[in-house]
Amino acid sequence: MKKAILGSLILAGNLFGGAVFASSTTTYTTNAQDTYWKIAQKYNVNVNDLMKANPTVKASNMYEGLTIQIPARPASDSGSWQTKADAIIATGKTQLGTPYVFGGDTPNVALDCSGFVQYAFNSHGYNLPHSAALISKMGVSVSKDQLRKGDLVFLSGTYKAGVSHVGIYLGNNQMLQASSSGCVKISSLFGNPYYNAHYWGAKRLIN
Repeated sequence: MKKAILGSLILAGNLFGGAVFASSTTTYTTNAQDTYWKIAQKYNVNVNDLMKANPTVKASNMYEGLTIQIPARPASDSGSWQTKADAIIATGKTQLGTPYVFGGDTPNVALDCSGFVQYAFNSHGYNLPHSAALISKMGVSVSKDQLRKGDLVFLSGTYKAGVSHVGIYLGNNQMLQASSSGCVKISSLFGNPYYNAHYWGAKRLIN
């Protein structure tokens, strides 16, 4: 059965600025639910590089039984997820105290929640949009008990319906965020009545 996937592909296609490949060249046989994005997440590869490796397989015409080539990982891109998370968090912490301004996307001057996350991640080769709602459509869902440093945590219904806030999870129930109550800061997450009431979920972009 053919499966159109253009909507999710638009967001997924530019998630990473650099390639992240599988450990060795291999092939994968698709099922009816597969998309390039799902396969890229499964093998920890960049969706653009996956598509380049399969020029005859169109994103809008993927169906069960296709053979997909999974490209190999170059030696230059072997950094662990911990190293990547630490680097992104370190960049984010340089903005501690930067004032919150709705729509802000200027480091050291003014940032809102998604502008802050966009800056921290995009400084390390990602290409996130300036929108908590759009960012929430990226990555892999993570349950509360599986959260690790570098995961993105989201709130909903804070000032409008749907996903409306995003922060970076630090571990130990701590979140690095541009808070509408003042500035970029570190906050406790679970156990805070406001965050408990508005918690939407978490996504993992760092692999």
